[in-house]
Amino acid sequence: MSNLSKYMILLILAFSIFLLHPLKNTQLSFAQNNQAIVITVANSSFVPLTNGDANQVRVNVEYMVEDESIENGRINAVMKVYAPNGTLVRTTSVPGGFVAENNGGVEALRTTFQDKSIQSVLANITFTDLARTTPISNVLTVNLDLEEAPTTGSSLSENTSSIEN
Repeated sequence: MSNLSKYMILLILAFSIFLLHPLKNTQLSFAQNNQAIVITVANSSFVPLTNGDANQVRVNVEYMVEDESIENGRINAVMKVYAPNGTLVRTTSVPGGFVAENNGGVEALRTTFQDKSIQSVLANITFTDLARTTPISNVLTVNLDLEEAPTTGSSLSENTSSIEN
């Protein structure tokens, strides 16, 4: 095989690698950032309830709809709460789901559990399809430490929407 043939083969190989490699990276980047909804924390807390022997995790999640095909459609949100040792304490979702407003909004997630020994939790929140099988948002992770009990006279909601483990 002549030197010219070897150089042509190397040139074609190098050109192929150069041409195809950036396309693969672009496709991967697009796939990782292609979310129907983007979620962020509006506010959150982990508090003892005054009228019971339980603690409550509360996370208000702000969302923005990026995919017009789900605007004004029913979706859901799932919050998984973990103890410091990584044990899943509770899984919560919104019964019946909620409507994904076309201009975004805030969705409240709450869960209450009886284990008063837990002083901090990690909550992972994801928006999903209505059946809670397909994620449609980024995963939001919130670390919370147990706050002081509120003063008497304050009222805290024990409204929980949850799926037991």
